[in-house]
Amino acid sequence: MTQKSSLVNDETSVEPVFAREGDQVAYVITVAGVVTGITSPTMTFYKEGGNSDLSSTYWTGSMSVSGINSVVTKTTQNLKAGNWIISVFGTVDGQVQNICTVPFVVKRKGEK
Repeated sequence: MTQKSSLVNDETSVEPVFAREGDQVAYVITVAGVVTGITSPTMTFYKEGGNSDLSSTYWTGSMSVSGINSVVTKTTQNLKAGNWIISVFGTVDGQVQNICTVPFVVKRKGEK
């Protein structure tokens, strides 16, 4: 799955991602406006309204970069239904920054 992101005045915007409990998927986030490339991506994963990073519980593997403007997330594991937030950090064109913040909605297997 590919998500498009854009950097505008130190703000990011990404459409929400929808997943199902039990999915095992990595996501590609394409960032507009990148000139020289993205390096050292990392991520945090929070329950909406929470303050504990749960990325090691619900994601496995490592992140990578594809081309000069796409970040590949870790792979999901053990997802639970609810509203979550993904924050992706890294170096874009030589500047360390929050690359994007993604609303991440996990639905039960039988939910619309």
